[in-house]
Amino acid sequence: MTIRMTFRALPLFALFGASAFGGPLTINFTSSLLNAARGQTITFSGSVANTSGTTVFLNGDSLNLAAPLMADDTKFFLNSPLSIGPGATTPIFQIFDVTVPGGAPFGLYPGVFDILGGSTPNDFATVGTATFAVNVVPEPATFWMLLAGAGYWSRRFKVGRSS
Repeated sequence: MTIRMTFRALPLFALFGASAFGGPLTINFTSSLLNAARGQTITFSGSVANTSGTTVFLNGDSLNLAAPLMADDTKFFLNSPLSIGPGATTPIFQIFDVTVPGGAPFGLYPGVFDILGGSTPNDFATVGTATFAVNVVPEPATFWMLLAGAGYWSRRFKVGRSS
């Protein structure tokens, strides 16, 4: 089982190894893979670096995420600067939220985040792209309750047999 999971994870490491590509901007997530439980909302944060020799305006974004997860990019518009000077890097800021519905199946959900902009405030070309993923996992409380229940029944069974 462990070997099978390792081989499934290898393509993901290749996919997320370089978290940003394309355009004059580099998007660096603090983590491009986050775990979330059903019903939870998580926030992706990161910084943006301008690798070009000119100012780049950040005029919008495009956020695509596998269903049934829901993404909200409001934080990008509230927290990102209007432009980034040549060679500059932003401080780390909250970029977008992802909400996992209560009935979402467990597993990995990939996504792509693009920054749109250019050399003027009216440009909407793709100037930076980064991949990310959300891993929907069982909530820790459920795991600990199952573990405690197994311990209780194990102890009860042993005590009952010895009397």
